[in-house]
Amino acid sequence: MNITKEQWSEWRQSEVTKEWFKLFIERQTRYENLVPALIATGTDEAVNQARVASGRHQELEDLLKTEYEDMK
Repeated sequence: MNITKEQWSEWRQSEVTKEWFKLFIERQTRYENLVPALIATGTDEAVNQARVASGRHQELEDLLKTEYEDMK
């Protein structure tokens, strides 16, 4: 990896990064609200869509919690 820990820290604190992370959190909230509604319908298609939404939620969680050491 060519990025130093200092560069990583600067990137994490930049206004652009903070705005992206807000967007990620908003998307997570939408997925959190969507999954129970899909499961409640009970149809196979809706349950599959809930699985996809749940996976996307987890991917966003992983991105939000990524630390410098995780990048090595």
